[in-house]
Amino acid sequence: MHIAILGFIATRDLLPASAIQPSYPKGREGAPLITNLIKAYLSMGHRVLAITHDDTLSADEPSFVLEQGLLTYVVVPCRQRIFRPNGKRIGRNLDFYRFERRRMREILDRFQPEAVHAHWTYEFAMAALSYTPNAIITVHDNAQVIFNYVRTLNRFFLLLMARQVFRKGRWFTAVSPYMADTVSPWASQKVMVVPNPVTLPDRLGEPAPVTKPIISVVVNGWDDRKNNIKALLAFKALLQQHPTAELWAMGTAFEPGKEAEAFCRENNISNVVFMGTTKYSTVLENISRSTFVLHSSLEESFGMVLVEAMSYGIPVVAGKDSGAVPWVVQDGGLLVDVTKVEAMTDAMHQLLTDAALYERLSKQGLNMVRARFPLETVAQQYLDIYHSYGLQESVSVLA
Repeated sequence: MHIAILGFIATRDLLPASAIQPSYPKGREGAPLITNLIKAYLSMGHRVLAITHDDTLSADEPSFVLEQGLLTYVVVPCRQRIFRPNGKRIGRNLDFYRFERRRMREILDRFQPEAVHAHWTYEFAMAALSYTPNAIITVHDNAQVIFNYVRTLNRFFLLLMARQVFRKGRWFTAVSPYMADTVSPWASQKVMVVPNPVTLPDRLGEPAPVTKPIISVVVNGWDDRKNNIKALLAFKALLQQHPTAELWAMGTAFEPGKEAEAFCRENNISNVVFMGTTKYSTVLENISRSTFVLHSSLEESFGMVLVEAMSYGIPVVAGKDSGAVPWVVQDGGLLVDVTKVEAMTDAMHQLLTDAALYERLSKQGLNMVRARFPLETVAQQYLDIYHSYGLQESVSVLA
């Protein structure tokens, strides 16, 4: 099958380091799960057209096209500014990424894939649906829910784009039952559930000892939905009982010198290592060396860091009412009320003082991830959906 995948694709995640030339664009960071799916399809013998965009490419440049065996990797230019002018072109949100969507559509017309799969309900989905109404759209977040937490003009325009995608699209998948339920009122057909995949590691984690514990947090975004302030306060309280503990803080929420570091300084929170944006492979390595992972988000469509931690046998502390989190974690961690600082602190203390509980959660999480989220299993679920919904009619439409 010839499959087009549109979404956030980073060149360094997709291609071997030895194959990347200095002139290659970086693509879009932030979703290694998509490149993992692409690699799975390639290993199964499918042709893949991988399409993303990059705002470091000039809008006047041609799209970057790399054809390598069964893979065709395309990076189209993307305007840098969201609202302000980009030379002669307006901000990309003001016309709902029209320029970028046209460039992606040109690539689809050129290579004529049989099945088209877009991730997220924004510009990639709109480009896919302009090519075939039978594009498969995977819902990774609910634009309305995020706008309720992050009331910015940017998020409002993304909400408008999402609503347009749901009006035009037929076939949607969501990464959890929670996410499927929240967007079902917008969809004309039943929203199918296909979870995010995890690449199972070759080895188990080597967690830091409870005598000098390392707690990892991985968060992109400093906003109310992510609940970072209460996570930091819970760690501060934990230091009263475990003064040697360290918090490894990764993701855009914890850039050195930004809001999180200022908050810790103002509130006398010590032992926090601000790593900020961190290479994906380093994130996984750090998680595998952690005693456990703290996940304080109030709402989550899935929570990749949770399954990544449990795939190493590393338990998690997460929210019992945080969207998809309970469905993802099940009995692989401690689920608590993350709106309460003391609940997170007590759960962390429990993991550091109850060895039997720690061992049980470690084994349960590991077994659960291996059963539910392997990359090969998820890839096959998507292939079945392509055959059932995204392939046959789209071929006739394009003939």
